[in-house]
Amino acid sequence: MKDWYEEIFSIIQEGTDCIDEVTEAVRKKVIRKGKVKKKLFCKPGQKAKGGRCVTMKSKERTRRKLKAKKGAIKRKGKMGRIKRKRAKAMRKRKGMGLR
Repeated sequence: MKDWYEEIFSIIQEGTDCIDEVTEAVRKKVIRKGKVKKKLFCKPGQKAKGGRCVTMKSKERTRRKLKAKKGAIKRKGKMGRIKRKRAKAMRKRKGMGLR
C-alpha cells in the first residue's frame, strides 16, 4: 500500500513541474502583406501589449464590444461584395494549387 502511494505522489510531482511551462498566450503564423509573421493570440478579456498578454480595463472592453456590434452591422450590408471577392480569391488560389 505504501509503495502505491509513493508512486502516485511522484507522478503528481512530475505533473506540477510541467504546469510552469504552460503559457496562456499562443503564437500563430499569419500572413501580413505577403510575408509570414508570428502573431500573439491572447485569451478573451486580454490584449497583447509589448509581447505579453495583459488584462483589458473595463472601459476598453465595453468600447470594443460596442464597436464590434457596429462593425457587424456594417459588414452585413457589404456581405455580398465580400463573398464575391472571397470566391474570386479562392478560385485564384485553386489555380495556383494552394487549395
